[in-house]
Amino acid sequence: MATVLSDGSDFSQALATWRDINLSTLQKSLDTSGLEIVENQKDSLMGRKKLAEQTRDFKKMPDQEKVGGFKGLLKAYQAEIDALTKRSKTSESAFLNIYKLLAEAPDPYPLLEAAVDQTVRASEAKLLESELSRANDQIKSLKSQLKEAEKVEKESQKQAEKLEKLESKLEDIVKLQVSNKEAELDAVYGERIMNFQQREKDLTKQLELTKKQLADLRTSNESNQAKILDDSSRRDFETVSRRAEIELVEVDLERSQRRIEEVERRNEKLRAEIEAVRSGSEAQERIQTLESQITELQSETTRLLSTLETQKNTIDELQEQRSKTETEYTRQIKKLEQEISALKDKLAQYSDYDEIKRELEIIKYVEFASLNPEDEDNAGYDDCSPDSSSLNIAIKMPNPNAEKANKQKTKSLETLLMSKNRKLQDDLTTLRVMHDDLLVSSRMNTIEHEKVQSELEKLKALNENLENDLSRMQASSTQTPAANNLETLVGKNPDSDRFSSNELGRGSLKDESGLESSARGLGKSLPNTRHEPHRITSDTSILPIITSQRDRFRQRNSELEEELRKQFETISMTRNEMKSLQNDNLKLYEKVRYLQSYRDNSGGTTLNDQSSRFNRFSSSIPSTVSRKDEELSKYRGIYEEHMNPFERFRGRERMGALQALNPLDKLVLHTANYVLGSRLARNLFLVYVVTLHALLFFTYGESAWRSDDLQGSTLRPPIPVRNSASS
Repeated sequence: MATVLSDGSDFSQALATWRDINLSTLQKSLDTSGLEIVENQKDSLMGRKKLAEQTRDFKKMPDQEKVGGFKGLLKAYQAEIDALTKRSKTSESAFLNIYKLLAEAPDPYPLLEAAVDQTVRASEAKLLESELSRANDQIKSLKSQLKEAEKVEKESQKQAEKLEKLESKLEDIVKLQVSNKEAELDAVYGERIMNFQQREKDLTKQLELTKKQLADLRTSNESNQAKILDDSSRRDFETVSRRAEIELVEVDLERSQRRIEEVERRNEKLRAEIEAVRSGSEAQERIQTLESQITELQSETTRLLSTLETQKNTIDELQEQRSKTETEYTRQIKKLEQEISALKDKLAQYSDYDEIKRELEIIKYVEFASLNPEDEDNAGYDDCSPDSSSLNIAIKMPNPNAEKANKQKTKSLETLLMSKNRKLQDDLTTLRVMHDDLLVSSRMNTIEHEKVQSELEKLKALNENLENDLSRMQASSTQTPAANNLETLVGKNPDSDRFSSNELGRGSLKDESGLESSARGLGKSLPNTRHEPHRITSDTSILPIITSQRDRFRQRNSELEEELRKQFETISMTRNEMKSLQNDNLKLYEKVRYLQSYRDNSGGTTLNDQSSRFNRFSSSIPSTVSRKDEELSKYRGIYEEHMNPFERFRGRERMGALQALNPLDKLVLHTANYVLGSRLARNLFLVYVVTLHALLFFTYGESAWRSDDLQGSTLRPPIPVRNSASS
């Protein structure tokens, strides 16, 4: 979680940095600077051409005119050098501006790469989720299609069974039709035989009848012939008529016989049709219906077979796709198992959580065990909440058993921190008061030390004057009484005597170790010696008194220096205490910041109650603590300077980038830092660049002049040499 927060803060810091850089305006400024550089290059090229032309012209000048043209050429070179310097300054300023903007800018590539990776992972996760849902839908559709295929197979099996039944029925029907056809043919042929037999009988009967008629006719003919003989003419006519009638009867008989045969044939056909109708009409219709059903079933079976083949193909494809998805899922499952195993390993690495928690309890005990019982009693803020009773319990050492220690009900860290904060604030107020008192006393001591130092300097000067006067007096007249010497001393320096007595009197007021009596004795002895000069003998002198007074002053001076040294030690101790107090205040501010962030993040009722208590407590703090907002801002600035991770991260990144450079780049970077870091190095580098450019332009002009001379010598026609003999 911390890494995610740090990555988010790095990302936000990078965004803020690049927003401050404002790449669009930077590009515009780079465009303008690029155009300026291009214009400068053009101007440089034109200037070089102009210098080359002027150099050529100068070289072509005669020696008398070169002195006058040298100034113009020198001015042109100087102007070109100034232009080069200006262009170099412009390019350096442009480079430094870009360097200032981009020096502390983080590398956007890893951030963009991380963002791209996150987007790719999110898109891949979405694609995997969509593919998973699609695969689930396909599996569902495949299952439904498989069920439909099973249904189709069942229907095809039913149709096959039905087809087998129909085929068996068709065989039975064919057998029945064959038997019916055999019966029909038997009936037809039997009928024909019967007809033929009946016709034979009829024909025999007709033959017998015709024979009888013929016999009758013959008898009648014989009788008629006999009669005809009687009446030949009449009977000839009757016979002719009878013959004609017989012929007509025979024609009618033949016609009737043919008609009878046709009728018999038609009768046979009709009987056959009747038999066929009787026996096969229903079967034929049924056969036709069955054949139509068979054709329909065959078409249905072919259709079902084709659909079955397509379903089998789709099932094979789906099974293949399913196998692929299963392999993909197994791969993902293996990957997830690996991640789970890695997380388990990580969790195993965090197995000492209980021990760390126990150590945290021990640290809490060690850190907050210095609280007084009345502080712990006051930590509840006289609240009637259920937690207030638990605050009155003293801090107990945690159980060495980590699990039981975790289960142990202890005070919350916020309560302990608030009580510790309260105690530290009390200590802070007392230390601040002590610090103010020490500052006041230190100022007074410094003022007093300055006064004492000035008085000591004055006394030293006075002592030197006295010693000088005494030495002169002893050197001038060794046989003069001491009283006259004293009178001359007093006569010469009356102001010094008065000044010394006054100074010694003031010193006696400030002295605490016996200087008052000595100075007072000295002040009294001086006027006594002035008023009673005859009491001092010639052997006595004031020099031992002054030397003893000087020794006492030196001793007092050493004592004052010792006191001054002690004051300096106290000042240094006070400064150290101030530094420790600043560190304590910084830690206290850090803890307050932690409490504020924890209170803002938790948002619970307990923290709100505790925050209200803390606010009430903070309102009850004396005005000496809450009146200095600038100190809080100072501590905030110090805290942010110490706790700024971006500075350390930038330093680590810079050191890593510097270590990753090759030796040539490191050499160039160190050279650039050395040149840009020192004014003298910059000036030397500028002089070097200008000298190098001047040398370059000089060599360029020299080469151009030589090339022009060579070109002129090649283009110049040769001078003809006259022969003296021809002349």
